[in-house]
Amino acid sequence: MTSKNIFFIFIATLLMLACGSAGCYENRTSIPKAGFYAYNMPENEISVDSISVYGVGQKNNEYIVSNGKDITLLSLPFRNDSDTTQYVIKYEMQALAKQNICDTLTFIYTRYPHFISADCGVAFYYDMKEVQYTQYMLDSAAIVVDEVTNVDQETMRLYYYVAL
Repeated sequence: MTSKNIFFIFIATLLMLACGSAGCYENRTSIPKAGFYAYNMPENEISVDSISVYGVGQKNNEYIVSNGKDITLLSLPFRNDSDTTQYVIKYEMQALAKQNICDTLTFIYTRYPHFISADCGVAFYYDMKEVQYTQYMLDSAAIVVDEVTNVDQETMRLYYYVAL
């Protein structure tokens, strides 16, 4: 192959790339994220060990986390076909697992489609209205960002009492 042919192939490739669609490079998912915090030290993030998390009524009852270790942030996708989503946090620590101790989180929200671009299409955004929770191990839960968009950020906090 001559240098002229290589140059021609190089130029043709650049032109094809320049003329093609820009594509979709934006994040198209709107997933709420929950951080773990110490209730008695509310600005202190904590990591939790030995938890499993699954969605109530989700397909195949799949676990989002199965006996997870050192978890500081948890992604909890909302349902697009409902204005509520429930998750169960099962505590797998040996002393608690025998007693089958779990907390349930219920998220109440309004969902709406949001146009991102011609290439990216539409994503669902969520206006969070309320979070309800049980208090077996969980002390409390708080919404810190009312609107869940495709911005990757912590949207809620789960507080646990931590012994000093």
